[in-house]
Amino acid sequence: MNPSREGRTIESPLSKVRAAGRPGTRKECVRAMRDPLPHVLVVDDDPSIREALGAALGHAYAVHAAATGDEACAVLRRHQIAVIILDVVLGREQGLDLVERFRARSPAPILVLTGHGSEAVAARALRVKASEYLKKPVNLVELRAALTRLTATAEPATDPVERARALITEEPGRAHTTESLARQVGLSERHLRRRFFETYVKTPRRYLAEVRLERAAELLRSTSLGIEQIALRVGYPSGLRFTRVFKRSFGSTPSAFRAQRPAPGVAESL
Repeated sequence: MNPSREGRTIESPLSKVRAAGRPGTRKECVRAMRDPLPHVLVVDDDPSIREALGAALGHAYAVHAAATGDEACAVLRRHQIAVIILDVVLGREQGLDLVERFRARSPAPILVLTGHGSEAVAARALRVKASEYLKKPVNLVELRAALTRLTATAEPATDPVERARALITEEPGRAHTTESLARQVGLSERHLRRRFFETYVKTPRRYLAEVRLERAAELLRSTSLGIEQIALRVGYPSGLRFTRVFKRSFGSTPSAFRAQRPAPGVAESL
């Protein structure tokens, strides 16, 4: 399938596309920082669908992929997702059963995909207040139009605490401090620390440390970046410092962690 050709449907794996988790070039990374794209989460247990959607939408969106509800919730914790694309059947899980979990973590609208085009499924999608409903095989024109509508109507994060959390999760490698975050969201340092703890039961500093380690673990699983590169990318000034902190948290060095956990079939986009 040629994903750039309008009106084609996603029915089979794409060949020769870059894996979603492979690091981009320096120019690509700089361009992404200057012109951030809306983040879209694809929740589908079929790796060919995840790959195809990632390739078809990657020019306009930062596409993340998840095969299960737990994986999807992990992405929602780390990223400010604009739209969730959700398959109705996820192996042993029912996608519509996950809507409530997703709603508790993100206000993102949910676009439901299903290969089972029964009226009952459509009715249930409406009951759980899914924002859109499309049948498989997916028509790219319809999908892109739906995403355009949903991202246009999605409400930006206006709560200062949520904005501070988004700043951390979107760019964990930056030299964030509670003071710098407070200045960016318009609160005093003391007020942000108190409200952040009330919301997430941890300080901004602790939350940043956890996000950095989660991101590092993700990079170790899904890329071939060196330890020093990963350390710098997630905000540690040296590989030695990163290795000490990582071992204290995960019980093994970054190299041992990578050796014990083979890379998944479809990695999240960086």
